[in-house]
Amino acid sequence: MTNEGFIEKKFDERQLLIRGQVFWHGLFVAMILLGVNGMLQSFGSVWTTGTAQNYFIFFVVASVVAMESILRGVFFGRGQSHWAMIVMYGIAGSFTIVINSLYLRGPGTALDRSGNVVMIISGVLLMGVAVVGLVKELADRREDGIGQGDSE
Repeated sequence: MTNEGFIEKKFDERQLLIRGQVFWHGLFVAMILLGVNGMLQSFGSVWTTGTAQNYFIFFVVASVVAMESILRGVFFGRGQSHWAMIVMYGIAGSFTIVINSLYLRGPGTALDRSGNVVMIISGVLLMGVAVVGLVKELADRREDGIGQGDSE
């Protein structure tokens, strides 16, 4: 069985179209962030370490795509739960925040500390994805409960 057949079974044509739009929005955000970062660097402005810049851009784009996918109902296929994703994003966000908060207290230059601050913001973005997933999951369960109560 090809991957294409697997995707077709999980998502209908409307959902596939929405997923394409979501990924296009993510690409657009990435292009804007990379352009702004490139302009800042060309003017000699260093806002954080190179590694933190790359991680930050990645986490912003990944968070935008994940949140929009969740809100538009195309993060998972029909009948799949968000709980594993909620836990994964929550743990990753918490871990990123805690580790970089500890490094923030240690010795280092202002540029090193700015990298830790940027990574803490990235952790907050990951936690935001977990919160959006949790709210969506609870709203879907409530909606399913109300729908089942009306039909009885």
